[in-house]
Amino acid sequence: MKRTHLYYEHKKLGAKFTEFCGWEMPVQYTSIIDEHNEVRTNIGAFDVSHMGTFIVTGKNSERFLNYVTLGNISGLPNKKARYSMILNENGGVKDDIIVYRINAEYMIVVNAGNLEKDFDWLNKHKVMGEAEIKNISDFICLVSVQGPKSAEILQAICETHIKGMRYFTISELKLKNINANFCRIARTGYTGEDGFEIFISKEQIVPLWEKLINLSIKPCGLGCRDTLRLEACMPLHGHEIDENITPIDAGFQKTINWSSDFTGKNKLLLLKDKPLKKSIAFECSSGIARSANKIFLDSKEIGYVTSGSFSPTFKKAIGMALIDADSDIKSGKLEVGIHNNRREIKIFIKPLYKKKI
Repeated sequence: MKRTHLYYEHKKLGAKFTEFCGWEMPVQYTSIIDEHNEVRTNIGAFDVSHMGTFIVTGKNSERFLNYVTLGNISGLPNKKARYSMILNENGGVKDDIIVYRINAEYMIVVNAGNLEKDFDWLNKHKVMGEAEIKNISDFICLVSVQGPKSAEILQAICETHIKGMRYFTISELKLKNINANFCRIARTGYTGEDGFEIFISKEQIVPLWEKLINLSIKPCGLGCRDTLRLEACMPLHGHEIDENITPIDAGFQKTINWSSDFTGKNKLLLLKDKPLKKSIAFECSSGIARSANKIFLDSKEIGYVTSGSFSPTFKKAIGMALIDADSDIKSGKLEVGIHNNRREIKIFIKPLYKKKI
């Protein structure tokens, strides 16, 4: 398995590891609930260097990105970020991504398990001379610092004024006593909480991590990252979205820029007003629903669970599911199958957790 440049730092801190998309990653240090609650109330740090990062440049890079993603990239202001998706020809989601613009350069962050196929796909669909795509994933690391106190605490090691950054913006970053060839900070994250993501040259990642730990920022693993994102109803590729699920089915119509001629658009137009599936969020009366558990409306099977877990914040079992779009879920009894038993579930409006402004 691959390891990030912080692997031995995690070992020192007593991390427990798991395999994730071919990487040996920390799943927890103390406990998932402990780390989850720390991020919700204070601050936590995640090593997410397994994610992929591409740089796109060229005079026609905007036109290229409008074709291979859903977002209106040509309308993306400087130093702003946009959540988007890469689709296949049938409108299925190859990956969900964040696109950042810094002057004439675009930075794309992709999921670890999709890095190579995304890079190949983008290169396959570019016209000669239209854009240049550089994979810098092996040369940088990515640390995510999340929590309501992240701006206040992180500012202590930054010369750049980050407290004034707005959500979904990016900036070049100058750190105190660390000189990095590549260092950027974005006010983004995957927890539903306030926070920042720092992109830094791999040679400086250990000194940065040590500074974070010395600030008493709690190291957190992938276990609580999953429970945090689930409370915020953020999708995980391979669960809420995949190559057989469209952004319309998954409830991401707002990400679609219909004025662009993007890959998969013709298929999505057929579903625009007649979706086949819809994504729901639910709480479970007893038991914890897991991925692939079946959803029933009275006696009829109507879908399946995409993600499920115990919510440390709300202290109840929650989940998300993909069901038939024509299901009249208000007319009958909704249940999920868990260990050959059916448990009643109750729908709630997404997201369950909203960060405090």
